[in-house]
Amino acid sequence: MQATDAAQFKTAWEHPPTRAAWMRTALFRCAALLVWLAALPAWLYAVLLTPVWTLVVWMPVFFVVLYQAMLAAGGVLPLLGLRRVLRHYPWQVHPGGAAEPVKGGGTRFVLPDPEHPGKTVGLRHGGYLGGGRTFWVRRVKAGGVTEVWFAGDPRFIGVVAAPGPARLIRCAQREAVDDRMAARRQGVSAEAAERARAAGARVG
Repeated sequence: MQATDAAQFKTAWEHPPTRAAWMRTALFRCAALLVWLAALPAWLYAVLLTPVWTLVVWMPVFFVVLYQAMLAAGGVLPLLGLRRVLRHYPWQVHPGGAAEPVKGGGTRFVLPDPEHPGKTVGLRHGGYLGGGRTFWVRRVKAGGVTEVWFAGDPRFIGVVAAPGPARLIRCAQREAVDDRMAARRQGVSAEAAERARAAGARVG
């Protein structure tokens, strides 16, 4: 289904390929978590079967497995939030230039402000240890992104996808998800605020 067809649906979740993409994402992330969790007892079993001195080798392996398990858990936790955003916003299609690399190994998605024509809002993705291997960091850095699909409100929260859709990720402004920060209040209509709140964002 073409991008123009996807944008015609009232919400992204009503678009059948989007629901299929979410299911694939959920299955892949859950499978990755199970694999890395299974690797922990496998590591322990290997340690028990080898001489004590091999702990010099096995301990770095343990930390790698533990870190990967934590990353996998971090991928599973946002799945329901990702679906929640898709249930409240339609797809918007933007050119590949909307995604640009930033210092620290991350990516910034520069998207139009939905209520202020001519203005843009940036959403950050990546920038954490190991994040440089993710699709949206690698592909943007290589200049291989030709089109960006976005569902959400960039002032609060949204889902970014490659055409299809594929490679679904949830991005959010920090104040929209971190209760230690003051939620955004200014420059947002009551309707936009209510929609963002329904999608899981903190709204002032």
